[in-house]
Amino acid sequence: MSLQIAVVLAVASAVCYALSAVLQEREASLQQAGGVALVARLVRRRGWWAAISATIVGALLHLGAVAAGPLVVVQPIGVSTLVIALLIGSRLGRSPVPTRSWAGAACVVMGLPAVLAAVPHEALHTANKIHATTGYWPTAAVLAAVVAAAVGAALALGAGHHRRGSAIAYAAAAAVCFGFTSATAKTIILGHLEPQRIAVGVVVVCLGTVLAQHAYRDGGLGAPLAVLTLLDPFTAGALGMLVLGEPFGTTPIRLALGITGGLITCVGVGLLSTRPTATPAPRQPAPIG
Repeated sequence: MSLQIAVVLAVASAVCYALSAVLQEREASLQQAGGVALVARLVRRRGWWAAISATIVGALLHLGAVAAGPLVVVQPIGVSTLVIALLIGSRLGRSPVPTRSWAGAACVVMGLPAVLAAVPHEALHTANKIHATTGYWPTAAVLAAVVAAAVGAALALGAGHHRRGSAIAYAAAAAVCFGFTSATAKTIILGHLEPQRIAVGVVVVCLGTVLAQHAYRDGGLGAPLAVLTLLDPFTAGALGMLVLGEPFGTTPIRLALGITGGLITCVGVGLLSTRPTATPAPRQPAPIG
């Protein structure tokens, strides 16, 4: 029963995250500032706070899902955020969903069950009993270096006016932050309540939120959200296996099924992230309100 609860909570969380992503992109795309100035402008926008509220609800649901089931099950469901965001964005923008996007959504819908099927069913009932967190801090140091490198690449690309590349780099850094936060939350749920670990989790999720705003500002919704929805669960799932010892694909057939599902999902995300969008008008600083 706990596994079913985890899946339901994860899907509900994906809906909240999708709504938040659409609202964040709409608000961030109206701004031209960067760094602290971007955040300072966004915090005065009601639409942005609505997005953050949806994120908080989604995070609480996600924590419930993580508490009820293993990361290798919960995190892949987050990929459905991209499909849901596509539908919400189309509805709010009153524009039809292109055929290419429907094809991408179909790939995601087909690929996700294959990824989940690779998880050994006999291990799902014992995954939450894992209490080892070997290598947590060394892993945190490695991921901090990855985030720093991604942010450096985003700044360099932005300086060279490669806005799409900059957005993808920002999204990659944000995704690593969010994935690490999910894994940190899992270790805390398992009883590792060190103050420094809680502080790191709070700082990292705030950093990821700021980086995501820069990604949406520079790249719109498609490509940044595609990177977030793929790299976030990959990071958290990898940490679940490497740090917590959660199992994945213990037989060749299951492993092949999981890899195939992952490839199909990647194709779907690629189709969704490259969907055509209308050319935006020159952005002007948005009025406060």
